[in-house]
Amino acid sequence: MKGAWTIARREFGVNLRTPMAWTLLGLFSLLSGWIFFNLLVTYADNIQAVPAHLQAQVSFLEEVVLRLYANIHFLMLFFIPPLTMRLLAEERRQGTIDLLWSAPLTDTEIILGKFLGAWFTMLLVLLPTLFFPAVLFWAGIPDYAVVAGCYLGLSLTSACYVAVGLFASALTENQVVAALTSFVFIMFSWLAGWASQTIGNFWTAEVIHYLSVSGHFENLVKGILSTPDLAYFFSFTGLSLYAGVKALQSRNW
Repeated sequence: MKGAWTIARREFGVNLRTPMAWTLLGLFSLLSGWIFFNLLVTYADNIQAVPAHLQAQVSFLEEVVLRLYANIHFLMLFFIPPLTMRLLAEERRQGTIDLLWSAPLTDTEIILGKFLGAWFTMLLVLLPTLFFPAVLFWAGIPDYAVVAGCYLGLSLTSACYVAVGLFASALTENQVVAALTSFVFIMFSWLAGWASQTIGNFWTAEVIHYLSVSGHFENLVKGILSTPDLAYFFSFTGLSLYAGVKALQSRNW
């Protein structure tokens, strides 16, 4: 696995030297900060409109914290495809992928290294959002378990989306096509939870709901840590990476 770590360090370093990663980080921080500010203002306005004896029933956790991280999750749908679209598509277009294939690296090491480099970059994009729980803790509203669950959910979900984006990038040399393909895949997995609510058959609805990323993410942000949820995230990421390896190996078919 030494080769995978070498590629991961190289990919992460390349991202730090390109405007794309810093543009994504700036926009992501700006939008998430705007959402956080608006949620706080809306909560303050709503709590003042509620009679004093009913204010205790208005949950700050549900109205601000959970909504904040649900919105951050939603933002990742639009930010991860541009981050992953160049991973292999650009290598194919420029012909530099032949250098990777001629190096003493397996296809698995190439895919894993590209994945880790992009995932670490996405975690860097999420890093400024730690300012939000810091503000809440300073204001005396600590809920460490929920916040930890939120960031665990964001980390695992971003791993799933990055793996899907990498697979899409392995299918084509056109970066725009790779971005659109990964967005469609991610959106499908995200919307599966909504689709399950319209199905009358209980078992079919349960299966489709289990395939939804959003349902498992919601469990984590609520502080529910279960083996099925963790198994889903690891399986989703692993299968996407496996598909990426097979896409690379298709050159030999």
